[in-house]
Amino acid sequence: MSTNDIKLPEPFASIPRETFLFGPSPIQHLERISEALGGKVNVYAKRDDCNSGLAYGGNKTRKLEYLAAEAKAQGADTLVSIGGVQSNHTRQVAAVSTKLGLKAVLVQEHWVPDWSDPVYGKVGNIQLSRLMGADVKLDPSGRRERRPYAIPAGASDHPLGGLGFARWAFEVEEQERQMGVFFDTVIVCAVTGSTMAGMVAGFKLAQKKCGSKPRRVIGIDASATVPQTKEQVLRIAQVTGRKIGLEDGVDNVTTEDVELDDRYHAGIYGVPDQQTKDAIRFGASTEAFITDPVYEGKSLAGMMDMIRKGEIKPGSNVLYAHLGGQLALNAYSDIFIVHRRQSSLGNPMANPWPKHAMHLAEYSPANTWWWSKATMCGCKKHTL
Repeated sequence: MSTNDIKLPEPFASIPRETFLFGPSPIQHLERISEALGGKVNVYAKRDDCNSGLAYGGNKTRKLEYLAAEAKAQGADTLVSIGGVQSNHTRQVAAVSTKLGLKAVLVQEHWVPDWSDPVYGKVGNIQLSRLMGADVKLDPSGRRERRPYAIPAGASDHPLGGLGFARWAFEVEEQERQMGVFFDTVIVCAVTGSTMAGMVAGFKLAQKKCGSKPRRVIGIDASATVPQTKEQVLRIAQVTGRKIGLEDGVDNVTTEDVELDDRYHAGIYGVPDQQTKDAIRFGASTEAFITDPVYEGKSLAGMMDMIRKGEIKPGSNVLYAHLGGQLALNAYSDIFIVHRRQSSLGNPMANPWPKHAMHLAEYSPANTWWWSKATMCGCKKHTL
């Protein structure tokens, strides 16, 4: 199935769009995670971290399909955008620009205070943006391009910013029909807002125009500016609703449709707390499900906590929206290096002779003693 096979009502279907995705992003049943969280809730993930071949893709690639179509129609020669130093968005703007043969000018600001990892500004997203030839600026100064197309942070606060994930909602509905399952709860991270806003508007259009069943879309705030984020989600959802065929005062999105949970943002944007770090390790060690410290680690922590507390009722089918962002892990390496060193101190499976690299040791669970094979290190000190 291609993304062009998704049936949309008018006027939504006629809005111009570029195609940057492989097709509908896959839905994965997270069986081990479901079981580890008690086995009473069925957890699935829609993998928008695997949605495109353009520089690892992600949720912004989906949004940019609509903005790029408008940029081309306007004759733009340059996409100009802004984000933090480790912005997934600016990396995806660089990728889309390269795909279309346009220039990219990216302003990368320091949005995460006091983060001192020495490689923060050199690896991950910003590294790929530079590799793809983007003009990366660490401040807003510099020459203006001749025919620029401006894209706001996150491709969000823009008249077309919610369309990509309104389309995502119809993609989910088609996949549900094929899978024979209904996802009563959707979990998504929210910061700049248009990902969640598009989902809310899209599902509401499907409900009003196509007779679809209602469902919860729960946003997990990672902005730590909850009132502003909720206002922005609502505003973008309403703008999106009007554009795709919902009418104000009749069937458009209302404040009751925007459910934003403020318990998991750790008090600051871009910095993971212990709950976030635990969630990242849980997903990785349970099902090789990799999330990042800025966005998905926090939304995963929220989903896990709600399931464990029974806030999501037993028997529910939960769809976790994985939006990407794993590249940022490279810029947060210190937090996991520290964990590894600390955990090895009390871990009998850890190698007690790290300096003796050639000494292959094996662990005998029967007597909790390390023993060496005769042909290994040859170090008398470590011969048992």
